[in-house]
Amino acid sequence: MKTLVILNPVAAGGKALEKKDKIEAKLKENKIDYRLHISKSSDDIIEVTKKNLNNGFSNFVGVGGDGTIHYIANALAGTDKNLGVIPTGSGNDIARNLNIPSDIGKCCQIIKKAATKKIDLGLINNKYYYLCVAGSGFDSEVNDLANNTKLPFKGPFKYKYSVYKTLITFKSKKFFIRYNNQKKEDFGMMIAITNLHSYGGGMKIAPDSNPTDGLFDVCIIKIMSKMHFIKIFPKVYKGKHVSDSSVELFRTSNIEVDSSHKFSIFADGEYICKLPAVFKIVPGAINFITA
Repeated sequence: MKTLVILNPVAAGGKALEKKDKIEAKLKENKIDYRLHISKSSDDIIEVTKKNLNNGFSNFVGVGGDGTIHYIANALAGTDKNLGVIPTGSGNDIARNLNIPSDIGKCCQIIKKAATKKIDLGLINNKYYYLCVAGSGFDSEVNDLANNTKLPFKGPFKYKYSVYKTLITFKSKKFFIRYNNQKKEDFGMMIAITNLHSYGGGMKIAPDSNPTDGLFDVCIIKIMSKMHFIKIFPKVYKGKHVSDSSVELFRTSNIEVDSSHKFSIFADGEYICKLPAVFKIVPGAINFITA
């Protein structure tokens, strides 16, 4: 079974590239028939994946973070190919959600066995797939800051810094939501449309989200004071925020979202587009290599 390994050299500030020799040693140790490609950009990740769909490769393995996996998934969605990961990024929420270890040797053993699980994908505007969480509002502002901060913060601490920094000037806006023949209009901070339960380096925004149930778990954070937000924010790392009266959760297979402010949408930590947008779940759209 041939495996194309796509390494993102800029993941985790270049630390993924530093692990190249160890990764190759473990791949060879496990007698995995592989070819390594070092990506040049997000477009290159998609292009090289698509180019090799008919070149005898069964497995496409991303070495990097959630963004790397996001772009490979967009090229593999709806095919019979398998998606795997050796998590070397900052957040690694996709791997964490799917119980993929951070240990390189153990990851290579999982790739060697190539046991797969069909999981759902989210689809935005019938064009952009995602695996984990799509968000708009406060969290998209946080994502934008986290992705562009020049401070040497990594992983969960980078997101925590970005949350509190964004909170200083953020103002809630009106959201317009349609789903299951219902309409909602309400002021809120953000909306997260989830396929997996955590993002941002371990924030369990929708703790019961299941990537095989054919449904999104949608989390709306309603308007609240900044002091209230500061009080409940730490609870999100254990999924305990959901008991707060300002948090609403529901399930749906499709949803339309707009806002009085043209917020960005980020999915798997990557910028997608601006609101408005239509989100659909695509059941069993990808084969993921799991333990």
